[in-house]
Amino acid sequence: MNRQQFLQQFLLHPQPSIEWPSIDLHQSAVFVALQERPYGLDLILTRRSENLRNHAHQICFPGGRQDLSDTSLLHTALREVEEELGVSPQQIEILGKLPCQPVLTRFMIHPYIGFIDANATFRPDPREVSEVVRMPLQRMIDHRVHYTKRFKSKQIKQLPYHELVFIPVDGQLVWGATAAIIRRLADQLHPENKHLYLPFHG
Repeated sequence: MNRQQFLQQFLLHPQPSIEWPSIDLHQSAVFVALQERPYGLDLILTRRSENLRNHAHQICFPGGRQDLSDTSLLHTALREVEEELGVSPQQIEILGKLPCQPVLTRFMIHPYIGFIDANATFRPDPREVSEVVRMPLQRMIDHRVHYTKRFKSKQIKQLPYHELVFIPVDGQLVWGATAAIIRRLADQLHPENKHLYLPFHG
């Protein structure tokens, strides 16, 4: 999938409609980063440093908790991209926002999506990022490789359900909130495939 094809699909279909109940959760933001390559679009993720207290070594989008100094959640997402990957806001084109994603650690994640300049150089901060992980977007949004399971949340009882998603691609495993956000993006780009998934047993 190249940039033009992605934009056609992204703008053609409305976002999946998800209404979460009003819950007092910490606000955070991530950036769903796309970068054009000669063979198509890459999804840019990070592998968190093994020295971090939370979610060490997990593959995720650049992002984090909203700071008091942030003027908006979009500001939070762009600040985190610059801090974690060394990519400035001037090298980013924002396309929009994806549906929010609550997590059991009592955060509400606000995902913003856009393109990182094809010529941008990544300079990951080793204190937070052990590796920049490139994954082909076309394979990541293939519903047929998504393992999903819905269950009732015990940690946040107000949630109607919690969805656990696993996406194994090329020997890498993306799961949790990051995989759930990718699943929502896949649902928007290819709503005709929303019924496709692999049942998760665990």
